[in-house]
Amino acid sequence: MNDVISDILTGLGLVITLGGAWITARAVILKEADAINVGISRWADEEEEKNVELPMVQNLLASSRGARRGLLLIAGGTALQIVPIAFRLISLVIA
Repeated sequence: MNDVISDILTGLGLVITLGGAWITARAVILKEADAINVGISRWADEEEEKNVELPMVQNLLASSRGARRGLLLIAGGTALQIVPIAFRLISLVIA
């Protein structure tokens, strides 16, 4: 297999990895209102500010922040791996 095909397949694999990470993180990243709806008891307070302080809501929001950080790290690492491949492929097209 020549270098061009190898670079194309590697780049495609990295894009698929990035897409999979995004889909996975999207499943657990919550907005504050969503965390309140999932994490409150049925006898919750009417004010959202008080409901945000509930332990279950805080747990959901902490998980969401972790998923967001993980997605950013995976996306950044994938982007750093794609850059040299893209430069190599572009230089072949221009030359």
